[in-house]
Amino acid sequence: MTRFVLRRLAFIIGVSLAIIFFAFFGMRMARNSTSPAPSYNPAPAAQYAWTATGDYVSGLFRGDLGTMTVRRGRASRQVPVMETLADTFPKSIVLLVLALVVAALIGIPVGVFAAVHRRSPLSLGTMTLTLLGISLPSFFVAALFQIAEIYWYRQFGFQLVPVGGFGWDAHLVIPTLVLAARPLAHLARISYMTFSEILDQDYIRTAQAKGLYDSTVVRGHAYPNAAVPILTALGVSLRFSLGSLPVVEYFLGWPGVGAALLDAIRGGQADGVAGMALALGLTFMLVNLVLDVLYRYVDPRLKQLGI
Repeated sequence: MTRFVLRRLAFIIGVSLAIIFFAFFGMRMARNSTSPAPSYNPAPAAQYAWTATGDYVSGLFRGDLGTMTVRRGRASRQVPVMETLADTFPKSIVLLVLALVVAALIGIPVGVFAAVHRRSPLSLGTMTLTLLGISLPSFFVAALFQIAEIYWYRQFGFQLVPVGGFGWDAHLVIPTLVLAARPLAHLARISYMTFSEILDQDYIRTAQAKGLYDSTVVRGHAYPNAAVPILTALGVSLRFSLGSLPVVEYFLGWPGVGAALLDAIRGGQADGVAGMALALGLTFMLVNLVLDVLYRYVDPRLKQLGI
């Protein structure tokens, strides 16, 4: 186990360096392509990115992630990237956790229900809806929620939830539901396929032949054998949520890491882009490391095979 964790940590360090490098490389390439001055002759983008990555990593060991410009209304000021992360990262993490919890609490039971009743029209309709949930872009889902809320207000004269902005109250509802849409659909589909296969196994038929209730068979025999695919689906769902996070935060006015990343890109602030991208990348990789460790306890065969 120790050797496995060390290998994964080495991989995380390598990917983190790549994130920093490509952040500086991409920002320099964007600057070169938009520079109006004909005499502008910067160092080649790759050479600049290598140098900037080395400087950034050395600053990282000192807790210095550089500075970036933060705008508050018409005013703007230079602040450390670490300060911006300390302000925005918790706001994004709360959204991500809530979205994944909502997706798991709804998506997995929906998938199991569809698998148990997979020969009914209701199962087909449920899986069709999950296909729509995976296909619709996040900004479109956010717009649908906002339109529905506006229509409700016009019809009944009172607001159910705010359509944008920040707050640790009802402001969380729409961003959480939008971020949960794709993970929920993905978990439902994976749960459906996994449980459909498990429920056709001989040991499930044997348990049913003994007269056990379907709920007992699913809870006692199917769920333990579906743990690894569902954990994997949770990891993929986190990728969906992280990929949608900048758009959702920017579209709904939620001041998190994703919105700060887009502001840094728009402002050409390489330090800010590197810091925000590194924070999101590390979040994904560390969560997947935890899931990989959990796999070995959920399915001891992985430990025996040395996977």
